[in-house]
Amino acid sequence: MVCAAMHVKLSPARIWAANSITAILDHGKSMDEVLATGHTFSSMSQRDRALARAIAGTVLRRCGQVDAVLDLYLAHPLPQKTGLMRGILRCATAEILFLRSPAFAIVNEAVSQAASKGKTRAFRHLANAVLRKVATEGLDKLKDLPPSLNIPDWLQTSWKTAYGDQVIEDAASVLIADQPTDITVFGNAKSWAEKLNGHVLGGQSARIQAKDRQSGDVTKWPGFEEGAWQVQDAAASLPVALLAPKPGEHIADLCAAPGGKTAQLADAGAKVVAVDRAQNRLQRLEQNMKRLGLDVQSVCGDVMQWQSETPLDAILLDAPCSATGVFRRHPDVLALKSEEQVCELASMQFSLLAAATQNLRPGGRLVYCVCSAQVEEGEQIAARALAELPLEAASINLETLPFGQEFVSGHALRIAPGAWADKGGLDAFYMASFTRKG
Repeated sequence: MVCAAMHVKLSPARIWAANSITAILDHGKSMDEVLATGHTFSSMSQRDRALARAIAGTVLRRCGQVDAVLDLYLAHPLPQKTGLMRGILRCATAEILFLRSPAFAIVNEAVSQAASKGKTRAFRHLANAVLRKVATEGLDKLKDLPPSLNIPDWLQTSWKTAYGDQVIEDAASVLIADQPTDITVFGNAKSWAEKLNGHVLGGQSARIQAKDRQSGDVTKWPGFEEGAWQVQDAAASLPVALLAPKPGEHIADLCAAPGGKTAQLADAGAKVVAVDRAQNRLQRLEQNMKRLGLDVQSVCGDVMQWQSETPLDAILLDAPCSATGVFRRHPDVLALKSEEQVCELASMQFSLLAAATQNLRPGGRLVYCVCSAQVEEGEQIAARALAELPLEAASINLETLPFGQEFVSGHALRIAPGAWADKGGLDAFYMASFTRKG
């Protein structure tokens, strides 16, 4: 039996996790925003930081299942103004069921955490009763709660309509799997893949599976500081392959920060101008280019207003989007995005594409891409562009793609959510290839 009165030293990792989950799921903050505010996370020990990220990440990846288990034992929904209470329960449930931490200790600490705050103190006995039930019965209940519950209903409807029923099972599978680390190598990909215990996917892309990668901060891995490689999801490397930059070409990377694709363009020998409206993100791009030893012109400006001094040979437009395609690496997007946001973004994306087209020379190439799984931001934007802009579809030369040929359809490449589920997954992406008429 759990003794709720026992004095328990509160773990900074669990306090941070409960606060973070509350900020994300109840107040709409992103994980990046949570990490950027305050110094609590950075001040923790490496061990506590790892535990904090594990707990918060598990709640975000398993949120549907966690909430379903909790709802079985909550006779009534928690009142809205209960502070961290829901976050405390979610984190403790995730630890008990999925991280398999000792249940007795987790329940005790959750009760003590509830007792330590004014808004949650009145619910400490509830926490004790609910979490004891989770500890004794939760795993059995979980058998009837499939991982598909972790995909929000509106996305399930959208993705089934676009890709078929199987996509939900695949997406749910990659969401809860250990995520690999993908890198783009500037040099000998095979050599660096071997040094980092990975394997080459194709071209300059390599993958290090979670079980094989080195521990610690990725920036401390061999070759990072020297600029031998950059972290970049394999799917995100394909738009540049689709554009097929040539040495000496004048190319703009629009909405460029943080610069992963900018680096690929510059490494191919193109004369690159990187445009982004966010000064802080552009500074990060410049830092990345310096580390990689690449020469790029950076411009802080609004792509809607920006004009090139001379017509460009090629443009890469990586448009701001809902980012539903990166759910496997950034699971907070599942809680933060909505259908309404997708519609608003689609209008802006077309405007960006129209503005970009004006800077392209006749016959010049343009690749439009989004890390979104939503057809409203991908296929529908491309169709509208062909109907309303001086653009025509450009056929894709499969030989220019280092991998991913199976995702090509006409002048576009669509990676569905849950793609490569048996290999560690890929971000869902849409990219379309155009040339300017004239």
